Amino acid sequence: MSRIYDNKTLKNKPVFPERLAGLWDPVVLQRGPGVVLEGKLQQLSRHQIIDSGKSSNRYFILYIQPTQIHKRKFDSAGMEIEPNFSETKKVNTGYLMSSFKVEAKGQTDKISVEELKKLIDKAELVRISEKHTPDRSLAFWISEGEMENIELEIGDGLRLKTNGDSPFIFSLAKMDAETMTKCNFAGGEKMGASWTDSVFAAKSKNEQEPKARTRGDGAEEDEWDD
Repeated sequence: MSRIYDNKTLKNKPVFPERLAGLWDPVVLQRGPGVVLEGKLQQLSRHQIIDSGKSSNRYFILYIQPTQIHKRKFDSAGMEIEPNFSETKKVNTGYLMSSFKVEAKGQTDKISVEELKKLIDKAELVRISEKHTPDRSLAFWISEGEMENIELEIGDGLRLKTNGDSPFIFSLAKMDAETMTKCNFAGGEKMGASWTDSVFAAKSKNEQEPKARTRGDGAEEDEWDD
């Protein structure tokens, strides 16, 4: 299995220069709520984007085979809330959770791979990524700077949020078979921060002041339903 453990390994990957006829402005591609996605990392590639103004930006593209996809969801105040992962929910009806019933939960926010492609495929980006994309995988972009403290292996299970309806990664989490190691899944801090550091930092902050939610706060990290 291929392994990517440190910055030296990442920097040794070949850089593909990509020249654009216009100016590079990813923000215009990031309209919409975006998605939350789980999947398996299949491959990476590294690119230098050079636009008509001679501006240069470097990105890694992560090629991920999706297993779960849901739309990101926000309340009326713009605060991010947990998507509806399933149309039903289990409700405890017995003593010490000895029995339960299934109730309707409403329309799920789950979407298909084809629906996701319609949301995030941008012609100018697909032109760059399609030649490197493995079968049954989708390309997601992350800046070189945001990859500095992230350790990945080909075959890793990942959970990510997109920046709007685009392939640009807003936040990233690495998972194993049984548990999830949260790597700044909520965004807002430098990607790659360990879950332990984030938990203790949040605990220390909460002891000093009331918790304040801002746009981009992560949804609940409960186990996802199919």
